[in-house]
Parts: sequence; C-alpha cells; structure tokens
Amino acid sequence: MIMTIKMLMKDLYRQPEILFYLRTHPEWYKVLNRHPDLYRNFVKLAKEELKLTFSHKLDRFKNQVQLLSLIAEYMKR
Repeated sequence: MIMTIKMLMKDLYRQPEILFYLRTHPEWYKVLNRHPDLYRNFVKLAKEELKLTFSHKLDRFKNQVQLLSLIAEYMKR
C-alpha cells in the first residue's frame, strides 16, 4: 500500500509517541517527504528506540512483578 503524505500525517497525529520521535529526529522529515513508503520502517525504528514494542512492554511488566514480589518478601520479615 502506497501512503500519501496526507495519510501519513493523519496516522502520525494519532500516535503521539511516534510524532515525538519524529520531532526529535528531524532528518526523518526529509526522508518521509521524499519517500512516504518508508513510513512503516520509520514507525518500526521509532518503536524500537522508544521501547514501545511488545517485548519491551513484556520486560517492563516482568520487572514490575519482580519488584512487587521482592516488596512482598521484605514485608513478610
């Protein structure tokens, strides 16, 4: 599917984290303007760097569970 600039902008404004990444990496403005078909690659890279992928979320959840178990163990003493 070929993305137009208008579709790309609409999608960007629905995802504030990705928009933030774009604003902090302005070199992507030029790339996406010239090649809007690279948008999926851009989103994938942004999610990786912002740690928004499923595996990152799973790791965060695992760490929170570990913390809660440590707190529970400490409270038993």
